Amino acid sequence: MMSEKKRMHPAAIVVAFFKQLRELLFPIIIFVFFGSSSGEGFFSIIYIAVMVLWFAGLIAIGVVSWYRFYYWIEDGELRMEYGVFVKKRRFIPQERIQTLDTSEGIIQRIFGLVKVQIETAGGGTEAEASLTAVTKDEANKLREALLYYKNKDEVYGPKLPVQQEPSAEPVEKPTYKASWKTLFIVGTTSGGIGVVLSAVIAFTSQFDQFVPYEDIIDRFGMVLQTSVYFIASIVFVVLFVSWLISIVMTMFKYGNFTVTKQDDELQISRGIIEKRQLTISLKKIQAIRISQNLLRQPFGYATVYVESAGSSGGKESDFSTILFPLLKVSEVEAHLKQFVPSYLLVQEVHGLPKRSVIRYLIRLMVPAALLSTPIAYFFQPYGYLAFLSVVVAGLLGYSQYKAAGWAMESEQLQLSYRHLSKNTVLVRKKRIQSFELRESFFQGKRKLFTIKAAIKTGLGGKDFQVVDVEQHDGEQIYEWYSYEKKQGDVM
Repeated sequence: MMSEKKRMHPAAIVVAFFKQLRELLFPIIIFVFFGSSSGEGFFSIIYIAVMVLWFAGLIAIGVVSWYRFYYWIEDGELRMEYGVFVKKRRFIPQERIQTLDTSEGIIQRIFGLVKVQIETAGGGTEAEASLTAVTKDEANKLREALLYYKNKDEVYGPKLPVQQEPSAEPVEKPTYKASWKTLFIVGTTSGGIGVVLSAVIAFTSQFDQFVPYEDIIDRFGMVLQTSVYFIASIVFVVLFVSWLISIVMTMFKYGNFTVTKQDDELQISRGIIEKRQLTISLKKIQAIRISQNLLRQPFGYATVYVESAGSSGGKESDFSTILFPLLKVSEVEAHLKQFVPSYLLVQEVHGLPKRSVIRYLIRLMVPAALLSTPIAYFFQPYGYLAFLSVVVAGLLGYSQYKAAGWAMESEQLQLSYRHLSKNTVLVRKKRIQSFELRESFFQGKRKLFTIKAAIKTGLGGKDFQVVDVEQHDGEQIYEWYSYEKKQGDVM
């Protein structure tokens, strides 16, 4: 069955114009700076004409792109036809579609529209297809047609009524809402200050041709040399302002964060300026990841992520989707039971043998010592401070050793490990794409293994590993995994 070919809402022209404007922002800024100082008379007329043609060209491309873009559903495929100079066609089979997410930017909210992003397993960092401006009713029809009517004859039609037992009382849907206080704590402990600082430095570095940084430094050179407090104050102000900016950005991004469980789906919505709504089927969840960074762990807080096949709409960290921005670790188990009951957080975890600790220390302390030695030699006497990094590396190595572990619960494997943040991953056996038991020469001497479990995600795959587990433990996990494989697919 085939649906009629459709165009997006004309607001897509506005969206396309601002998208192209954003991509060309830096050349436009350069042109404005040079063009405005190129003189008067004839050159100023040329400058204005070029600017007018430039913007008119962006609008014209947006109009033609919108006019030539069609989408429809035919033979179980979402089909698109587009292209300004070269006509292109794209077919996405329904069985490959994992999620269909919607979001509302400023332009979409002005016109009462939504942006639809269609994700497939292994689709990469970008959405497989995107409809930048469609009505909410149209988005719902697409969701029903592409997600709920797979392998059925009814395509792109109204959802069939479901026969349900009459219920005396309406069933309350499990719902989680992040308070503003919670989001404030998320912002203060997110580590986003580094991102803001990097953005500020990258932005200001682009203007070194226009801003006389060297003259400014020379003028204040005497002050800088004589006033350590002045320099420290500037650094403190920059860090403090960046920290405040990162908090505000977090609260705008995750404002009104809500998770609702409806039937076998999780609906996640968030955002103040840009509203996003993600729908994740429980059947497509590949793993649950509980993460505690260095700022949150001392206070017993954690962030819970969902690893799903095909969702890129909410790739907040390591291309994962946030399920709960901030929870007390003691509350995680209850929330998982309510929203994703097939996953269980096991409290009694098998740790690593004591003979593993030396390997964790060597892996970090030896490189730190090798880097610190030449610094200490060439930059005496302050260069000796570099050896503090060896101490820090030792503390981090010991912390990684203490955090590492594993647990099995019926059909679930739980792995714990730390790089900087401590991560605990829960993965069902049927979601493990491959399991690897690896032993290096030095591990063999100490009867240790590295265990690694791989899952399928929107990026194609992701793996989690614990290094230096007891040899017997590694073999036990391998038997748990391989035994069921020998019995066939049991789930």
